[in-house]
Amino acid sequence: MELSKFKELLLKVAVCAIACDDDIDDREIKALHEIEKNSPYFSTIDLSETLDKSLEACTKDLGAFKNNVFNMLESNSLNIVQELSILEISFRIIAADEIEEEKEKAFVNDLRIHLELDDFLIEQRFGDISYLKPKKTEFKRNRSDDFDSITTTSK
Repeated sequence: MELSKFKELLLKVAVCAIACDDDIDDREIKALHEIEKNSPYFSTIDLSETLDKSLEACTKDLGAFKNNVFNMLESNSLNIVQELSILEISFRIIAADEIEEEKEKAFVNDLRIHLELDDFLIEQRFGDISYLKPKKTEFKRNRSDDFDSITTTSK
């Protein structure tokens, strides 16, 4: 994905993370402004105007804004670093007000569905996030599935 388009997508993901709990906390906006000014993805460009427009659009219709972001994720090919950056900015924004609301956790899980990242990579980068649901595929099984099949066949 072209870098300027990725910056826009990353900003929109951050705006969703800010607004997903129906409360736009000043600490979350401040955290995003800090990220915008200090991140290598944002540092060469001033996104303040885009940020303000995105916040306005998101507050008017969060569902439509979020669906647009998810569609952008689905329609673009992102590399591993870009996908990890998307998760990282979401985690940082959500943690900014020191409260992890259920709606914020649900947003991260919805976001997770639209990323190709393997669960192993996410855990290696961010550690165990108790509320993050694993991405289920037809090829992956967890250890409890193996244990269940062993115990039921041995009875």
